[in-house]
Amino acid sequence: MQKNMTVTIRKAVEDDSDKLWVLMKELAIFEKYIDSFVITPEIVKESGFRKNPPDFYCIVAEDSGKIAGMLMRITGDKK
Repeated sequence: MQKNMTVTIRKAVEDDSDKLWVLMKELAIFEKYIDSFVITPEIVKESGFRKNPPDFYCIVAEDSGKIAGMLMRITGDKK
């Protein structure tokens, strides 16, 4: 029997930064670039939520109030 799942899609907010960072780090491990992963939760906050315009936009999928996934669009200049 399948559990009823209620997924909510919403725009990420600054309070999500730590959770977004965890997902980003897990992706770096999975994709085998963790040795060059230099992002911190503070960088996520600064570049995505405090900077205008932000370096990225992000939406999250929540299941029962917990972030289950994210979609991120990078917009910042690559220097």
